[in-house]
Amino acid sequence: MAIQIGDYSDLIATTLNDMPDKEQFEITWDDNRYEAARIYQEERIVVDGGPAIERRVVFDDNGTANYRYMADTDTPSITQGVHEILVPWCLINGSYSYDEFAIINQKNSAKGFISLLKVERTRGLWSLASLMEQRLWLTPTSATDRKYPMGIPYYLNVKNAAGDVNDTEGFVGATIDYQDGSTGTACAGIDASVETMWRNYALLYTGVNNALLKSFRLAFMYTNFKAPLFVNDPNQKQSEKGKRVYTSPETVADLMDLADQRDDMHSSKEVLGNLRVDDGGLVTLNRLPVVPINSLTGVAYSPIYCVDLNILQPVVHDGYWMKETPPLRTFGKHTMYSVYIDGAHQNLLLNRRSFGFVCHKAS
Repeated sequence: MAIQIGDYSDLIATTLNDMPDKEQFEITWDDNRYEAARIYQEERIVVDGGPAIERRVVFDDNGTANYRYMADTDTPSITQGVHEILVPWCLINGSYSYDEFAIINQKNSAKGFISLLKVERTRGLWSLASLMEQRLWLTPTSATDRKYPMGIPYYLNVKNAAGDVNDTEGFVGATIDYQDGSTGTACAGIDASVETMWRNYALLYTGVNNALLKSFRLAFMYTNFKAPLFVNDPNQKQSEKGKRVYTSPETVADLMDLADQRDDMHSSKEVLGNLRVDDGGLVTLNRLPVVPINSLTGVAYSPIYCVDLNILQPVVHDGYWMKETPPLRTFGKHTMYSVYIDGAHQNLLLNRRSFGFVCHKAS
């Protein structure tokens, strides 16, 4: 009996929902971590829409507190203290396709056909994971770019408000380097050249040594803010598990060498209290895992990013994340079916001072 065109769609749709677990194949992955995929899988925040994502941040108190004598005159005042953080949605998509002949050719071998679907779907998702990983470690194309997400270097800057590479430690990071070579100080709708409280902590280092460790520990302390005990913190604090350190594999290896110099025996996970090596050979700083990122290999300024993923929130659109369409006829290719994967996401920063910091070289 001849197979009708409608049967192909039914077979694809049915097979996608019932893939055998025992069918296995090997993939030569091109990244060791896919940290972006992990972040968006495990630590994402789901919001329900709107043309953009908006939050509020307060930069200063109202300045009304004072000591007084009895019967002193009060001087209350109202000042503007609330600022808007605004980031646009970024749309991402991928696809995977099948030819009609492949369906007909395997119609008597359901197992083989399922393998074809599984391979092509995996390749489509792999492409999405690779693109997300690449863009997490990049800034947008320009200050007006709304196509690409705001990666970690967008929020953690190595340059000050004057556009010079920082040569001092502190809350001085203010100038964003965009992919087209332009720069800007407006970050998520707030100008860091005007608002000094909207600048990230940055520090200069010359090598992986004791001086770097001291600067790292100071930066960790200076960016770890706590609310006064008698003030109800409006921000919902989460656990410390969202804090991580990211740098190139070469720098991770240098940190491991530094740990070796401090304790060749490795009889304990502890190396001078805060620099550790775990069973897998990965080093930690201040008890934070240092994750090697392939995309940071050869990057200018050799950055070491310390980030808190409770404050830099990976946001996905409710109802529009990894959404797969039914199999569709491919335009211009009458024998091909395509399945499209779509989503909307962005990286939303809530507090630039406590989000983390960047250690960087001069060039």
